[in-house]
Amino acid sequence: MNREKRGQAWGFDLMIASIIFTAGIITFYIYSINTVEETDLMINKLSYDGNIIANTLLLEGTPKNWTESTVISPGILSKNKINQTKIDIFYDLTQNSYNKTKILLNTRYDFYIFFSKDITANGQIIQGIGRAPVNQKNLIKIERVAIYNDQALTMNIEVWE
Repeated sequence: MNREKRGQAWGFDLMIASIIFTAGIITFYIYSINTVEETDLMINKLSYDGNIIANTLLLEGTPKNWTESTVISPGILSKNKINQTKIDIFYDLTQNSYNKTKILLNTRYDFYIFFSKDITANGQIIQGIGRAPVNQKNLIKIERVAIYNDQALTMNIEVWE
């Protein structure tokens, strides 16, 4: 009789361990699938917004000779080259009202624009335009080529949540 009870207890322990192990594997599997799908969706959204920002900035803007008070769309080009006056105004706009700039660029995500060569805004060399990423999550980077002071440079746009 003693042998039967020990065997039954061991079998019961094995069943409980199997159930816990199976539940753990199923939970891990479901969590991994959802995490990958959510990350892919976020990366697609950030990439879409980054391309919109790049495409918007590499136009003349609306109106063509926009100012901080008249801007509808803040393009920084004139005659297919980066216009210094528009860079100055865009830099000031971003410094004075970052959230308004996000609305004008049609994004809800944070952004930072920097260039492969030194550029100036209001007579001073600047590191970039926007907010530099700190503790960012899901950062993407978009690169575009532009002309500044008759030299080609790369405009880099980082977008993150």
